[in-house]
Amino acid sequence: MPRLLPLLMVLALAACQLALPGKSGDAPAKGNPITGAAIEVTSLDAAPVTEAAVEPAAETTAETTAEPAADPAVEAPAEPAAEASADAATDPATDPAAEAEAAPPPPPPKSPDQLACERKGGTYATAGSSGGKACVKRTRDGGKQCRKESDCEGFCLARSNSCAPITPMFGCNDILQNDGRKVTLCID
Repeated sequence: MPRLLPLLMVLALAACQLALPGKSGDAPAKGNPITGAAIEVTSLDAAPVTEAAVEPAAETTAETTAEPAADPAVEAPAEPAAEASADAATDPATDPAAEAEAAPPPPPPKSPDQLACERKGGTYATAGSSGGKACVKRTRDGGKQCRKESDCEGFCLARSNSCAPITPMFGCNDILQNDGRKVTLCID
């Protein structure tokens, strides 16, 4: 009897597991406050369906179902209309989505500061967390070994003992001053 008890318990647990809810994959998942409702899945590879392409197809099917199919003269004009509407949906001249993609917005006009920066060989870039604009220039001696600031056109970086590749250096950087002292310079 003691040997049969574990076997009976295993069989009882297996029977309970077969009767658990959700075992069949036919029932849709129910939403709850934590997971929310069921997720709708769509393919990214499929072409987007536009309303202009859907409406003419619905109109042609309504016309063909409303009229008897025995009259071939009536059905013949319906087919060219469907082809013309399909051509109109793919024609970039009449498709508003194609017009929006074809005409990129014009670049913003350049400020006098930006034009002056570009004339001097710099790049006008967004600087720091404030979003301000600054003229960033590459230095001639970027990457060269240095022991103090006077060895470089820009700053002498303390971590690598090399000249900074650009000027100004935004953020907080450890630099070597003219007397060789290491300081932290923060520019925002």
